[in-house]
Amino acid sequence: MLVQVALIIFALFGLLSLVVDVGFMRLTQAQLQNAADSAAVEGLRRRDVTVQNAAGQAVRDPYASDCLRRAAAGRMVRRTFDDDFNAANGDDLQFGGGPVIGLSEGVTSLHALQTIAAPVAHSYKPELQFNQGNVGYGDMVSGRFCYTEDPKAAEGADALAQELVCTEEQRGVGAYARTDFNPNGTSPEPPTAISECPGLDEELPDPWPTGGTGSLTTVDDSAFLVRLRRSPEFDGVQIEPGVASSGPALPLLFGRGATVMSNEGPYSPRRDGFTVRATAIADARPALQVGLPQANQLGVTPFALVDTYAANLPVTAVQVTIDPASGLICNGLVCTAVTPSIGRFIDALTDATRAAWVGVSTVGNALTAARPLNCAAIGTRTGYVPVYSAITGDTTRIIGFTRIALNPDPARAANTCAKVIVRSASLVAPDNASAVLTNRLALPVTATAAQVRELFEKQRVAVGRLDYQPVLAPALAR
Repeated sequence: MLVQVALIIFALFGLLSLVVDVGFMRLTQAQLQNAADSAAVEGLRRRDVTVQNAAGQAVRDPYASDCLRRAAAGRMVRRTFDDDFNAANGDDLQFGGGPVIGLSEGVTSLHALQTIAAPVAHSYKPELQFNQGNVGYGDMVSGRFCYTEDPKAAEGADALAQELVCTEEQRGVGAYARTDFNPNGTSPEPPTAISECPGLDEELPDPWPTGGTGSLTTVDDSAFLVRLRRSPEFDGVQIEPGVASSGPALPLLFGRGATVMSNEGPYSPRRDGFTVRATAIADARPALQVGLPQANQLGVTPFALVDTYAANLPVTAVQVTIDPASGLICNGLVCTAVTPSIGRFIDALTDATRAAWVGVSTVGNALTAARPLNCAAIGTRTGYVPVYSAITGDTTRIIGFTRIALNPDPARAANTCAKVIVRSASLVAPDNASAVLTNRLALPVTATAAQVRELFEKQRVAVGRLDYQPVLAPALAR
């Protein structure tokens, strides 16, 4: 009987090893993954933020934007592992990326007679390194994302052997090369007045010294990768000040009684613990949905433009005219009922609920009728303008959004219906836009697969399609 009890206890300890050790690994990975997901989206969301120059003007400086977005991603990780989102007052509840457990060295290759202790700060608090040089194995990396065949491994030696990634030469290095993400080989350079990005706890320069070189708006900066890791340090890649960081590996607890490999070589799971990593990639995609304009936030506008016109707008201001009797917008100096329109107002600007605005705030919504309005009520309008197109065999629908400023025309100041249109480049919206639908597409049950395909082919920008300079929004891709 005692022998049976001993065997049962031995088996129970094996189950406890699975429950405790594997449970800690799963918990730690989930906690790190949550932080990485949020940080990747935040880092891409703030890719195109502006700063104020010495003249008080909002300017888009690539180096400043890169600094601010990497700092925002770092703060997001901090807040994820803080009990009240205030890093300055400590964290009584000890939120973190898995437990931190102290073990003594022990004796022999089995590391017997070890003692265990929980330090005062017994949870791992990651601190993302800025990686301003955009090294491929860093904590935060700007680059280009492309889908690969699943379930093929996306990272490691096999990926390094791949010569082309996202149609370009593989720029990844070592174990952190990927098949679905290619780091940008360059990064914005600072102006002469600043040598590096201010740290998370440092005050930002006011005004920010502009003049940084480079760009963040090309396809090679259309995605943002964040990785968090807890791993033994062997090759110097996991830990590099300013580039990459790592927390302590997860040690074996109940599993120390199992037949886990133990040796005196460079790596022993029994001695060094297990590696846990979390990687997230956010990708910039045309917005599928935008919100109503709020204080200090752009939103959907009460007018929409046809895709063929929006795609051919130059970077300079273009004169347009509004017909108040119909609400139609015409290109040029006149607008009548017989003049071809390039857009329309869908609201008379008298409804405080702005219900008509909501009706054109999501891709797939049917374009609503033009509304007569008083041109004097328009003033200046800047926001995310719905772009519409006719769908074969269906109706005219919203296919995306572009950032437009509709201003009074200084050359025709006496005419309140005389405007100029200025279109912005395709940038990532810092807020109030989403690349993920909160509800289903507003399509009839009779919609065919071909019509849905046509809708999304027009919404996405690709070679051979109209480029309406879409408003972009971050979406978690990996």
